Amino acid sequence: MLRFLALAFPAIALMISLFHFGWDALDLGADLNLAPRVLFASWLLEAVGLITLFLLIHGAGRGRFLAGIAAGWIAWVFRGPLLVLTLAGAARIAPEPWWNATLGWLGLYTLCGILLALLARRTGFDS
Repeated sequence: MLRFLALAFPAIALMISLFHFGWDALDLGADLNLAPRVLFASWLLEAVGLITLFLLIHGAGRGRFLAGIAAGWIAWVFRGPLLVLTLAGAARIAPEPWWNATLGWLGLYTLCGILLALLARRTGFDS
């Protein structure tokens, strides 16, 4: 398990950071204007959350790929549509610029889940 965690944590954090850099470079979403250390901390927190969710689902006896995709999609519900609805309702801002980001996050979290499944298979991790 330590080998899996040692590979999964930096791999997921790197995938999330590359996604955000690409997203910003292509100017596809709303700009958050966060301080770099806050942005980096959010990527680390997302990585920890995805890995933890993957381990919980995989530990329940689900297959690696099912656990990976389920973890990604469950995380997406909270990071995607639920976040946009909360933001739009609480701040009374237009949700349109954020809906585009939710589709990107769906793709990102699906890929992160698949990456976790591949790393679990590669490291021989079984619960």
